[in-house]
Amino acid sequence: MQIHRRWCDVPGFRRGIAAALVSLATPGCATSATTLVRPESGGAQVIYRISEETAFTTALKAYATLLPKQSVDDVIDGTRRGYSADQRWGLDYWTHRVLVIPAIGTDSSGQQVQGYWYDISGRGTLIPIGKERTKFLRLLLSWLDATGSAVTVTNIRDGQYETDGRAYLGLKRDARDIVPAAPATPRTEADRLSELKTMRERGLITEDEYQAKRRQILDRM
Repeated sequence: MQIHRRWCDVPGFRRGIAAALVSLATPGCATSATTLVRPESGGAQVIYRISEETAFTTALKAYATLLPKQSVDDVIDGTRRGYSADQRWGLDYWTHRVLVIPAIGTDSSGQQVQGYWYDISGRGTLIPIGKERTKFLRLLLSWLDATGSAVTVTNIRDGQYETDGRAYLGLKRDARDIVPAAPATPRTEADRLSELKTMRERGLITEDEYQAKRRQILDRM
């Protein structure tokens, strides 16, 4: 792990104390990133038509993967919800924050679609460099791309959460301890049909998409 630290190579007790004082007096730095704008899309805005459960558990999975032993705090920023966790080294720290944001936009056919995107930020004195600066963004994008749920939208605005979010709270637990367990039994085709119907009712997929997916599931039964 590559980390830039001030005075990290200064030997001696007195000079070590001086280093600590400099670290405390330094205001720190901040970074920000988002899954909303993809470079390859020419600046177009992209949201992901996934459920609230998938959106929040994906964020928690990222913390469990990257910071498994760090406690996860719950964050509320206005109407937006998410998480934060601190990475520490001596007196220095870096706070990794991820907001899970519901959104509504208009797709290329003029239809209104709902989905989610992530706002990723960091702040502190333990300044990450290189790939460390973008590790949350890269991991989240890799998982989101695998869902095949990306849709380019315009006229984007904040949507509404589907629940009060209690099922996805971090509650200062270690990240590795709050990733939801896998279902005890595999999903049946009936489960998939029910989930598909729920996604249609919530506006996550169009009627045409619902009918196409429904036919695919019925053909496998």
